[in-house]
Amino acid sequence: MRITLRPGSTVMFTGDSITDCQRLESEDSLGFGYPLRIAGEWGLRHPDRQLS
Repeated sequence: MRITLRPGSTVMFTGDSITDCQRLESEDSLGFGYPLRIAGEWGLRHPDRQLS
């Protein structure tokens, strides 16, 4: 399956502790789990395509 994300799109993760991973304690509100990993990977692969 392929998902198309346009610049400025918002990506939302739903779940429990596996997605939260200290989200409220991190500076960028991404926590230290899957959302942070995916945001980092996206930023490396697509630095010109901003997402929130």
